Formats: sequence, structure tokens, C-alpha cells
Amino acid sequence: MIGSEPLVRLAHVEKRYGAGDVAVRALTDVTLEIPSGEFVVFVGPSGSGKTTLLNIIGGLDTPTTGMVRVAGKDLGSMGEAQLTRYRRDTVGFVFQFFNLVPTLTARENVELVAELTPDPMDAMELLRAVGLEEHADRFPSALSGGEQQRVALARALVKRPALVLADEPTGSLDYETGVRVLEVMQQAARTLGRSVFLVTHNGEITRMADRVVRLRSGQVAQIEANPSPVLAADLRW
Repeated sequence: MIGSEPLVRLAHVEKRYGAGDVAVRALTDVTLEIPSGEFVVFVGPSGSGKTTLLNIIGGLDTPTTGMVRVAGKDLGSMGEAQLTRYRRDTVGFVFQFFNLVPTLTARENVELVAELTPDPMDAMELLRAVGLEEHADRFPSALSGGEQQRVALARALVKRPALVLADEPTGSLDYETGVRVLEVMQQAARTLGRSVFLVTHNGEITRMADRVVRLRSGQVAQIEANPSPVLAADLRW
């Protein structure tokens, strides 16, 4: 809709750790706008600020200065209780190392988040969508790394988040398993209408993005719209 607010809007965001002579500037004057419904890849070398930026968008960290708005919400005006609700209701997180509860089955890991959500999706429906229906009653220790990551993705999607944030979700996976995870994430953006922001150092993954945000030394070096994203299965690395 013309004139509608972008899903994510950052203006002059800076993030510093420490103070005085030992201060480290992780982000410098980051300004960007991203509409909803896109698969966006944040790429750059180690230390470029990718994870810090993702954490700020997800409400896991706060900027030193600057404005952050997501889904019409001004994160800078929120207290801790409001940020907790924002993370619970608006954002789904997928991390490199899965973070599943080891004493719960795949289905129970997804249902745990569903129980905290006012209008969740069906856990088994999502496990079916990520190809794990037959493994629903297995514990994480009985699943491969790629299967655990797909459970983590189902867990992130079950609460119908406006935004899924994924930090190096294929970093510990082999090529074939990584492609399977990326296929599910791409499907989430295309068929479920979720926005997916993925952080990676792997430049090949940028080919499947609708938009690529390149970072260097804590700054946005370039933003590129990709008119012809490829399918995850077409990637080679």
C-alpha cells in the first residue's frame, strides 16, 4: 500500500561497547528501511556488525543512539516488559546452535512456544512443513544437526511472527543440509508471508535474497534489491 510504513526502519543507529579509550564501535550511523514480506540477507566479514544489527532489530540489544522501529513499534521507547512482549509476539529467532530443550521432543519444543502465544500455528502442521512429521516424538539428541535446525525454525514460526531473524543458521551444517534449511526459510517468506532476515558470511546465499544489505566495519556499505532471486537448491558453495 502506498505510504505504508516499512516493516523495519532504522535511523542513525550507533552501538558502542565500553567507554572512553576502550570503547568499541560495533555500528556507526546505520540508516535503512525494509518493507514487509521480503527475504533479506545481511552479509559482511567477521566483525562487520551483522549480529549486532540483528540483535538490535530483535530487541535483544539496544542501540547507544538512534531510532529503531519494527512493525510500527518504537523499540527505544519500550521498557523491559514491553521488549519481552515484542520478542514474544513479533519476532521469531533462529540461531546457529539450535538452542532446543534437550529433555523435550521435537513436537514438545515447538508446542512450548505455542503455549505462550495467543494465536499459534499447529505444531504438527509446521513439523510436517519442515519435513519432520515422522520425527516429531524424537528428542534432539536423536536428530541430526539439520533436523534440529528445522525444529528450531518450526519453533520460530509457530507464533506467527511478523519477522524471523536467523543468525548464521547454516554455519554448522553441511551443504545439502544447509540448503534444506534455506529452502524452508525461503518458503516461509514466499508462502507464509513472513519477513526473514538472515545473517551470513557466505556470499553465495545472497543470490536467493529479495534484498541484500552489505556491511563493512559497522556501517551499511550497500543495499541491493534483487529482482530475480534463485531457489535455495540452485545455490553452490
